Amino acid sequence: MSVFLRARSAPVSILILAAAGSLLASAAAPGGEGFSPETRVAGRSLRRSVEVVTGSEFGIDLGVEVFVEGRGYLYRRQAEVPRPAASAIKAFVLLDLIREGPPVDGVPHGAQRLLYPGVHIGFSGFSGAELARARTVLAGKTYGDLARIMMGRTESPNDVYNAACNLLMIKLGGPRRIAARVRGYHPEFATVDINRYMQRWNHDGDNRVSPSALVALYRMVSEGRVPGLDPPAVARLRELLLEEGNGGPGSRFGKQGTLYPDPMARIQAGYREREGGDVVFAVMGELRNTGTLADRDAFVVLLAAVDSVAAMCAKLP
Repeated sequence: MSVFLRARSAPVSILILAAAGSLLASAAAPGGEGFSPETRVAGRSLRRSVEVVTGSEFGIDLGVEVFVEGRGYLYRRQAEVPRPAASAIKAFVLLDLIREGPPVDGVPHGAQRLLYPGVHIGFSGFSGAELARARTVLAGKTYGDLARIMMGRTESPNDVYNAACNLLMIKLGGPRRIAARVRGYHPEFATVDINRYMQRWNHDGDNRVSPSALVALYRMVSEGRVPGLDPPAVARLRELLLEEGNGGPGSRFGKQGTLYPDPMARIQAGYREREGGDVVFAVMGELRNTGTLADRDAFVVLLAAVDSVAAMCAKLP
């Protein structure tokens, strides 16, 4: 769910500046084995930024893991704790689709019939108008087309973006079967909990995963070694995860996620390809309470904080 809101409270601006401004801060005591002095300084600045965010009055909690290829872990905070994943979980749905699913040029049988009210529980969170739009936009789409829409690589309205994911999840056997297979692909995916379709939050939680599981997946993609996938399949996965750039140095791969209003969560995860070792990261933020702020303003603080920390990770020297 993508949400764009305007902050009106002064404290919001203060925290945004604190989180983003710390990107320029220097560290007094850089540390860490195997890293260049510049990276160690940036790592200490990253830690300080996380401390600013999590120590603020706004009730933000963060799980963070940062790994530099060929060097090791630069920073970890509550990296093993599962958190609401929102659309970031789609990276694992995509992995399951490529590993277990039908040919990308095949058209899912009966997909249109599923996109009517009351036909399948996977679409119970969609309005009649949203389903009508999905029937129009997704008519005749192949598995590959649906994957591109699900991952945001083909621009679509938010409801269509999620409907494409739900169609794929249904064809893969549903959320729990996908989760069970994914957990069996590699021990580092043990925290992957896919228990519902998109737009079925109902204020009772969300699909969950830990930062460490996200980093494990993106490390595998970065290294070109993904369990059960041959090189062409890894290349397809990598292509669908490309967010910025042309696939060469400086390119960013990953999938973000956003939930509002209950729970309030923001996730940035992926990796940046660079000379000397890719930077792989996951930043998962939750808003535990809004304090004196209106929900909308508090959510803007969460977006700014998570995105600022993620930007620091992606731009590590």
